Order: sequence, then C-alpha cells, then structure tokens
Amino acid sequence: MSPRLLAVVRRLLSFAAGSSAGLVIDLGGFFTLVTLGVAPWLANAISSSAAVTAVYLLVTRYTFGARRRVRTYVVFVAWYAAVIVVSSTAIQLLAATTAVDPFVWKLVSIPFTFAANFCFSLVLFRDRRFTAPT
Repeated sequence: MSPRLLAVVRRLLSFAAGSSAGLVIDLGGFFTLVTLGVAPWLANAISSSAAVTAVYLLVTRYTFGARRRVRTYVVFVAWYAAVIVVSSTAIQLLAATTAVDPFVWKLVSIPFTFAANFCFSLVLFRDRRFTAPT
C-alpha cells in the first residue's frame, strides 16, 4: 500500500472512531425522541446537532492533527447543518410514505452522511498533515 493511501486509510479509520461518539449521541437521542413522540425530522435535527460538537472536538485533533479554530468550527457546523437538513428531510419523507420504521431510515442514511462528512473534512482540513497527538 502506498504511503499516501495508507495515510488516507488511517484518517478514515480515525474519523470513524471519532465519529462513533457522535453516532452514539445521535442514534440514542433520535431513538429516545421518536419514542417520546417527536416527529422524525425534528428528532433527527436535534440528535444530529447534539453530536456535531463532540465529533468536531475529536476529529480535529485525532484525525487531522489540527488546532481547533473558530473559523473551522463554524464551517464544520454549517456543513453538518446542511447535511442534517437534507438527511432529516429524506428521513421524514421516507417515514411518511412507507411502512418502514423511521429508525431504519436513520440507519440507512448513516453511510451516506458519513462519506459526505469525511470527504468534506478532508477538504476543510487539507492544509493539515496527519500527526499523532502529543
């Protein structure tokens, strides 16, 4: 495996690990809110939003070796907000038009949102070399 490909794979695995904390917050919050009767689109928006800061704090340092900055945080949150709006809309539409549980649609959305977020983060932190935190 080439050094460049190896670096991308390391980043991908690190991003996946950092995103896991956010995923627990997101899925747990979504499930709880839907169970309490909150509309799927709103439950997704709330649970996803709660996970964004945790993911940012983890991936900036451990995945990209980047310093946390207000500018990158604002851009990161704006990107995630756009992804949350798109995925929340899709989940709501699919839940309303099928007999499939909204939680299933939430799970189906994860690989798509993960890939989009990883690719965007590569661009956002492109000036950062991968370094292990000290």
